[in-house]
Order: sequence, then C-alpha cells, then structure tokens
Amino acid sequence: MGNGRFNIYLGLVVVIAAAVGGFALGKSLDPYFAQGYAQIPYWRYLTKAGHTHGMTFGLINILFGLLISHLTCSERLKRNAAVMTATALFLPLGTCLRGLTQGATFTVVFAAIGGFSLIGACVLLMRGLSRTEKWGSN
Repeated sequence: MGNGRFNIYLGLVVVIAAAVGGFALGKSLDPYFAQGYAQIPYWRYLTKAGHTHGMTFGLINILFGLLISHLTCSERLKRNAAVMTATALFLPLGTCLRGLTQGATFTVVFAAIGGFSLIGACVLLMRGLSRTEKWGSN
C-alpha cells in the first residue's frame, strides 16, 4: 500500500463508475427539462452530487497514489493514509445512495465517515510531507 498502486487503481475504478453514472443521469434527463429545470426532484440532485463527488474523490485517490511513494515516512503512516483516502469514497457513495433511496437519512452516516476520512487523510499526508526533507529525494 505504501507505493500508491492501491489508491491509483481504486481511483480509476471510481472515475469509470462515476462516468457511467453520469452517462445514465444524462441519458434520463430529457423528461425533466420538458417540465422545466427547477422541477428536477431532490433525489436526482443527490444522485448528481454523488456522481460529481465520485469523479473528484476518484481523482483525489489517483493523486494520493502518485504522491505517497515520494514521501519519506513510515510504512504505517503511508498505509493509514492510503486506507483513509480510500475510505473517503464513502462520501460520494453515501450521497448517491441517499439519492437512489429517495432521500433516506441512514446514508448520511456514510457521507460523514467519508468526509472525516478525507480530512484525516489530508492531515496524514501533510504529516508525511513535513517529514520529507527534499521533494523528489527518493
């Protein structure tokens, strides 16, 4: 996990899944435009937010995977940061699930776990960067 391959592959899979979801959302959008854009239901907004956050968080995982191998910190810190970055994907998953379940609130827990994991991953990455003497020294 310390070399970043796990996060790169996971990020690529998430970007592909989010792209397929975006195509499905776009393909089924026409009936809502006939009624007016303001008539798009809440569940569809949440699903769209899950799609856009999925793309972004997938790219965050790819970027993290590319950066982590250049840090000079312990393998434990790298592993924990990699797991937290992967767990951050719960945020778009929870948002998308909330849309698909017509606004069920039990999915808010997934989104909260993902948000806190992203913050934790950023803190661990900053900690690893602070321990790296010169960028690219590896």
